[in-house]
Amino acid sequence: MISARPNLAYLKAAWAAHASISAENCRQGYDEAGISFERVNHSWIVRKNGTQVSTMPLRHTRQELRMGFLGRIEMEARRAAAEIEAALLRDLALPDDHMLIVELEESMRHLRRRGSRALAIFIAPTAEADLSSRVGVEIQAFLDAPRACLYAHAMDADGYAGADLLATCAKRDRHPRAATYGELGQRIVATLHAALERHLASQPAG
Repeated sequence: MISARPNLAYLKAAWAAHASISAENCRQGYDEAGISFERVNHSWIVRKNGTQVSTMPLRHTRQELRMGFLGRIEMEARRAAAEIEAALLRDLALPDDHMLIVELEESMRHLRRRGSRALAIFIAPTAEADLSSRVGVEIQAFLDAPRACLYAHAMDADGYAGADLLATCAKRDRHPRAATYGELGQRIVATLHAALERHLASQPAG
């Protein structure tokens, strides 16, 4: 079990380092990208604007450096994901016959392959859920800083999104930011609890 908290300063610097030599910046020089190298024995200590972001062998390619960034980022991202999931499992009271789905491994594959920064989390009804009370929730939690985007809808009989359950929420609740990923999880829980309570209260009695 991953118990250590994510290093947010490292995540910020490592994502910035990866972006500074990727995509439209793929031909940018290391000095221009703010990346420096310090030789220590048989390795390079790699820094982005003074923050250590990787350790590389003396002989390496630019692609290997990018993949090195993503490998260490993934370690920290898994810690961030664990903090969010722990908050949701501990504090979020799901509607009856609904389940929490954290697409951790799929999100990590997207991170490794194309540098995706999002962790996808869903709340979905089970096959036994009552048609009148089914809801669908999507959480896109970002792994570069504690922030997220929330979407929640009532679902119609055909399984399509109906009423927006967050329509009356402030932007800061639909797109929460926090100082830590644990705090972000708590903010997500608070927003979803309020939305689900309003939805259930609006349903016809028995």
